[in-house]
Amino acid sequence: MSKKSFIAIVMALMCIVLLAGCSSPPADEAPAAEAPAAEAPAGDAPATEAPAADSFVPASEIVAPAGKTLLALPVDQVSDRPIKIATIMVQNNPFGAAVLQGQNFAKDVLSDRNATVDCLSVEDFDAQKWVTVVENCIASGYDAICYMGLSEAMQPVTDKGIDAGILMYTFNAEPGNDSKRIAYFGQDCVIGGEIVGAELEKAMGGEGKYGIITGDFSVLSHEQRRTGARSVMDANANMSLVGEWMNNDKAEEAYTLATDMMTANPDLGGIYVTAGGPSGAAKAVADAGKAGDVKVVCHDVLAESAPYIADGTIQACLDQDPFNQGYHPVIAAFNQLVAGVAPAELNWYEGVIATPDNVKDLFPELF
Repeated sequence: MSKKSFIAIVMALMCIVLLAGCSSPPADEAPAAEAPAAEAPAGDAPATEAPAADSFVPASEIVAPAGKTLLALPVDQVSDRPIKIATIMVQNNPFGAAVLQGQNFAKDVLSDRNATVDCLSVEDFDAQKWVTVVENCIASGYDAICYMGLSEAMQPVTDKGIDAGILMYTFNAEPGNDSKRIAYFGQDCVIGGEIVGAELEKAMGGEGKYGIITGDFSVLSHEQRRTGARSVMDANANMSLVGEWMNNDKAEEAYTLATDMMTANPDLGGIYVTAGGPSGAAKAVADAGKAGDVKVVCHDVLAESAPYIADGTIQACLDQDPFNQGYHPVIAAFNQLVAGVAPAELNWYEGVIATPDNVKDLFPELF
């Protein structure tokens, strides 16, 4: 072989090697600069991808917290787009904390269905604070807003949300009686007040002096309960109202008001607490040595009030299911957004009346 022929063969072989090195990798082979798929944390998906359609916990396998009954279950599907739901409640009393428990449970239930639930709180019943929070939610582009309706002051912002294409669901109180809100979740507060008023009248034997402690005169649900109870007791000439006071849903304020009430009226026969803080009124009665003599009636069987019901300091308590007031509207909003399943306009919670005789059977989780 000549020297020229040998050089030509060597050069040809070098070209073949270079061409092989520049060719693209096979379709199933990751480029060298990228980490192999096996190195990514197991189960993690790229942030831009929706959860797999079969990656959620089926509704049939969702277990309610102890002592709770789920009034709704999510549809068995994952949203094909990220959805955002805001849920808003005051957090200045144990009832608000019980609502938050339901909101957080709904958040957990929907976390694997491509839905984000933000649980927001307002510090008190100042209507302007509530309007501001809802306005911010509207501006933030939430798909649904679930909130305590509070009062007529909330009607304009409620209607604004509807006009912006947002699902507006209310619970516990209506945002006025003529808003565009889609659905309401909770008790008929007028009827609730009538029921508890009748319980107080019965406990007092149909006669005597009583006082009312309400949360806030500006909150529609509180007013409906107060006037509902008054409609029962005002019809009885033997029932005498000594006064009505506001405790801002706080137990410590209810304690002071009840103490002052008993001091000014040594023959006081009963106290009705329309909203938050009944444990404060019950403690005042117990501390005064008048448990059983001054009858206390109220709403909401909570950890703070349950012991006073059990020992007879509180004669009757109408529960309004705060857990589902937090949980139910959020799940209903998800179902409407994802599957077009709209809830009933009015979702009434009948509730149960807890007494010293049945409270431990009805709410064993509190004892």
